[in-house]
Amino acid sequence: MNALALNLPSDHDTTAAQAAIDVLRGVAVPGDTKVRLRPDDSPHEVEVILPAEAVHLLVRVLTHMASGSAVTILPVQAELTTQHAADLLGVSRPYLVRLLDEGKIPFHKVGTHRRVRAADLMAYQERRHSKSKRLLDDLTEEAQELGLGY
Repeated sequence: MNALALNLPSDHDTTAAQAAIDVLRGVAVPGDTKVRLRPDDSPHEVEVILPAEAVHLLVRVLTHMASGSAVTILPVQAELTTQHAADLLGVSRPYLVRLLDEGKIPFHKVGTHRRVRAADLMAYQERRHSKSKRLLDDLTEEAQELGLGY
């Protein structure tokens, strides 16, 4: 896997993504959905059947694009370099390596290089998020008990 590519959507892409969201959100998708596609410059149309989960994922991707965010899709079984894993967490590579060496994120070696499974990285990120939320809830509760107006 190469370096993490962050391609921000163009203004045209954000506008098109928002228009697509508006249409897709109005469609109830209890199961598979038949979709017809026709490129602007082609008279030919193709029809595909998308699983409901793919449609939900498409709406999530389009939502990020409409807000101007770059989107990367990563299979959970993917093995990441330490640089790629650090980029996804938004931390430095040396900090990530320290987390690996402390056993906070599982890894294995390919030769002398560390590799991190995407699923393990996402599990760490979820644990970190849950811990932060608990701490914030505790601080909020304490502030309320002290009458600090929060």
